[in-house]
Amino acid sequence: MAAEGPHWIKCARVHLSFLAFLGFVNVYMLRVNLSVAMVAMVTPTPPDSDYSGECTLPGNSTTSASTTTPSTGATYDWDRATQGLILGSFFYGYIVTQLPGGMLAATYGGKWLFGLGVLCTAVFTLLTPLAAKLGVPVLVATRILEGLGEGVTFPAMHGIWTVWAPPLERTKLVSFSFAGAQFGTIIGLPLSGWITDALGWPYIFYIFGGIAVLWFILWIVLVSNTPATNRFITTEEKDYIESEMSKISDGEPVTVRLFASLL
Repeated sequence: MAAEGPHWIKCARVHLSFLAFLGFVNVYMLRVNLSVAMVAMVTPTPPDSDYSGECTLPGNSTTSASTTTPSTGATYDWDRATQGLILGSFFYGYIVTQLPGGMLAATYGGKWLFGLGVLCTAVFTLLTPLAAKLGVPVLVATRILEGLGEGVTFPAMHGIWTVWAPPLERTKLVSFSFAGAQFGTIIGLPLSGWITDALGWPYIFYIFGGIAVLWFILWIVLVSNTPATNRFITTEEKDYIESEMSKISDGEPVTVRLFASLL
């Protein structure tokens, strides 16, 4: 029986899980940033016409003094329906690539599919301020393309773990990597607000998109589709993973194992 491999901190499968975690952090930060940026992107609407007045302290004037604040970027006259269309258009693309993503991962492996999915989302995020300037149709198309890229990330990651995660470790490795989605949402929302206040809303897209591109470079350099092709894995760990995976994969097509991992 093969040994379990080196100490966990040196294990290639643990490094893979950490990079996958960061990948999901990135894609969910890229997904939610527009929800915050939209507040600064839209021209403030005036109060309702039937508004009767405002509360003031005794002795204070009822006239509100205008204040000048630093510009946070261009603003647009988008009504509620237009805002909803822009925010929801991401999911028009996201739903399309779910099943194709699973089939591509089963056929070609998940490394490039996951990486390119994140990169696609990052590139179109970087182009979001320009798309907004060009008009609503261009911005909607950009968001749809972002969704197409991000839609393959979950199926691709399942494809990776079908060959990387020993059965007794699969729950821990998969759970940790997917937890990046929740963590990305948690930190993406407040960071977007802080960046908007400090630099302006366009920098939300520039900073988040730039971080995701840097992550893509690390992912492509450090990750491989299988333990056998990984440049950084030890022989001991590779033999252990292959030994454990052979117990469940003999005579079973990769597609079956991929969909089994979804259950």
